[in-house]
Amino acid sequence: MENTLFSATELPMRGGRVYHLDLLPEELAANVIVVGDPGRVPFLAGELLDHVEVDRSHRGFRTITGHAIETRQRVTITTSGIGVSSMEIVLNELVALNEFDFSSRRRKASWEPLSVVRVGTSGGLQPETDLGTLIVTDYGIGLDNTGLFYDVGIPDEECRLLERRVRTAIDEGVFENARFRGRFFPYAVRADSRMRVALEREALHLGVSCKRGITVTSPGFFIEQGRAIVRLVPTASDLVERLAAVDTGIAGLKIENMEMEASILLHILGAIGYRSGVICAVIDKKNEGSFRTDYQECMRDGGRIALRAFLALQPARH
Repeated sequence: MENTLFSATELPMRGGRVYHLDLLPEELAANVIVVGDPGRVPFLAGELLDHVEVDRSHRGFRTITGHAIETRQRVTITTSGIGVSSMEIVLNELVALNEFDFSSRRRKASWEPLSVVRVGTSGGLQPETDLGTLIVTDYGIGLDNTGLFYDVGIPDEECRLLERRVRTAIDEGVFENARFRGRFFPYAVRADSRMRVALEREALHLGVSCKRGITVTSPGFFIEQGRAIVRLVPTASDLVERLAAVDTGIAGLKIENMEMEASILLHILGAIGYRSGVICAVIDKKNEGSFRTDYQECMRDGGRIALRAFLALQPARH
């Protein structure tokens, strides 16, 4: 694999830079925070970084690399955009930046794994979890199809159990003659245990409200998450409520939140040995009809926790 030459169609570049993120390999740090909204990149950079080296925007993606004020580590903050398909693009380009020699278009003989944390927002599924709580993902469930195109072995038996129970919960909400009945295939993933523990520990040290839980990744924002704006009937009725009620079979863990990018991040990066994790603030709760728009402090807390977790797991690489 190291000697394979990747063509211009397999590894697209633009002026010697990876195509979508518009970055050179040396502009990527070993520690990466990924956020959804491009606007969160300069916000977090302004709160957490100094000595900015790189600030680049292309095709809706924003990336800033600098040094963390608190931990002094070199870190990259970049955006994934909205949804699994956009995150999949970013993940592949991060891997290319880390593992490839761009001059030869070949994979390097060796490289160090990246540490990558998604810091984001999510909807809360459990009534007892307050708005503003940060959820550290232990297991994830992907309702998207993108993950199915990456042939990754099942992480553990708990994942196998989750896949079966979540699929049953979805199927029970699909009416008899629905066109897509029986075509939902959720896949389960797990965060890197070292990263998950580090995120929980650093949240505790900072006194930030935090819970460990299971995160569902939705392929869309509206009807999949109970927002029936268009005049169409959902294939799976009461999906959010059904997922919230799933008996996960894992002691102490409930399906806590739903967002739109975590599953593919943990699926891909976990399979290739990168240290990956997810920490998302609960900013809306369907059971309460509440939606919080002033979540900047939650993002800042999540970013600080990620930086401290990076420091706990590995020394800075320059």
